Amino acid sequence: MPRPSDVLVHRNRTITDREERTLTADVYCPDSPAAEMGGPAETTEPAETTEPTRPLVVYVYGGAWETGSTGQFARWALDAADEGFVAAEVSYRLGHEAPFPAQIEDVCEGIDWLTDRADEFGIDTDAVAVVGHSAGAHLALLAALSDGEFGRRTDIDAAVGVSGVYDLRADDHERAGESLPLFENRPSAAELRRCSPITYVDDDTDADADADADAPPTLLLHGSEDSVVAPDQSARLADALEAAGTQVEYDAVDAADHVFLHSSYHYPAVRKRVFSFLRESL
Repeated sequence: MPRPSDVLVHRNRTITDREERTLTADVYCPDSPAAEMGGPAETTEPAETTEPTRPLVVYVYGGAWETGSTGQFARWALDAADEGFVAAEVSYRLGHEAPFPAQIEDVCEGIDWLTDRADEFGIDTDAVAVVGHSAGAHLALLAALSDGEFGRRTDIDAAVGVSGVYDLRADDHERAGESLPLFENRPSAAELRRCSPITYVDDDTDADADADADAPPTLLLHGSEDSVVAPDQSARLADALEAAGTQVEYDAVDAADHVFLHSSYHYPAVRKRVFSFLRESL
């Protein structure tokens, strides 16, 4: 697909060194003013920018908390930069490397690392969005809704979850709790509540009552034919957010499976839907 502008791609920037692995980020910045059409230009030492700041979109990849790496959202991030956003993918430790809450703490640190470098990347710190798929949607919405529970300092102004798991309290998850890769051992009911994004908006949970007021505008997308994560996960979170007074939109995508956001068939429409939501919300 021809691109109307160049994109500067800063790959494998070190966020921090954990005992288990080095956390990194790939950052995609619009190269303004618009240059000749062409592919992205890779740099190793990004220069300070004097251009106007731009909204930040942080992508969180999926993989059932067992697999996955930065690069899954490369197509999305390139297109986001073409749309005028600064885009980034951040890495996190997987379940076999460290138990929960390591994953969400890493995602929150990645978001803070990016906004701490707002001058370097040209980021508007008052316009920050998170977008995640599957396990990444779980982490993205947990970062957005947990009101700093896991160390996040940056305010999140919009959230998009695609094919996500948002309620781990459900009976089916408790029965399968021994195999959840987020935990070393069978998780307790309290642990399942703590790692469930819906906990932070449900009135009948132990969540902080102030968390509801801080929930950002949220878009939830789920394929109607998803055989990996039930669409009801997104529907129930949407209902909870709406009941809490949060601006929320839920789309059940017809004839779409678990990974529809990466399919050539669905991508153009989903891309338009997500970027339209982000422009309106940021």
